[in-house]
Amino acid sequence: MYSYIEGKVVEKNIEKNLCIVEVNNIGYEIVVSETTLKQIDISEIKKFYIVEISSGLYSSGLPTLYGFLSKEEKQIFIAFKDNLSNVGPKKALEYLDKVKKNITEFKLAIKTKNYKSLTSLFGFKHSSAEKIISALSSLELFMKEEIKESINIEIYTDLLSALTNLGYKEQQIKNIVEKILTQNKIVLNDAMETQDLISQLLPLVLKELSSAK
Repeated sequence: MYSYIEGKVVEKNIEKNLCIVEVNNIGYEIVVSETTLKQIDISEIKKFYIVEISSGLYSSGLPTLYGFLSKEEKQIFIAFKDNLSNVGPKKALEYLDKVKKNITEFKLAIKTKNYKSLTSLFGFKHSSAEKIISALSSLELFMKEEIKESINIEIYTDLLSALTNLGYKEQQIKNIVEKILTQNKIVLNDAMETQDLISQLLPLVLKELSSAK
């Protein structure tokens, strides 16, 4: 059983969504998501967190290595594969591709059972969103995601989405978004239109991010 493999990426296969990673003159075929394949470059040294599956699409029954760039991505993949009916490794990778840009946002959507986020932000069909929330919401991985209970979850996730679309990283902005929402008393029952709030709050967050540099 492999925990992780770190080595030089020597080949990328777009058709099969896999790369070959060389470690001590041994080449490991590692299946990755489409987005991950675009993120890695030939000759780059990368660390892949591994899930080994005894049979699969690419290997005619032989063990297949699936690789992820973070432990969190690996956990999400396993959650999809092991808890959703009729979802194998290939479909789990497709689902991971939908959510990996905003994993914190996805975990919050599961915890708070926010179907709107899954459909509008991540592109899941409503029927799929229902199955995902039903299957995953009781898992510790999602229940332990922390956020101040008074904060308006919808505004929080929309702000995170707007900022990540501008190129900011989740871990860079999460605490600042919480801070701005708390300072401005944007709570769960706030009645103002979401878009109006986002328009007012986004400049405040950007100002805070600028001053934090």
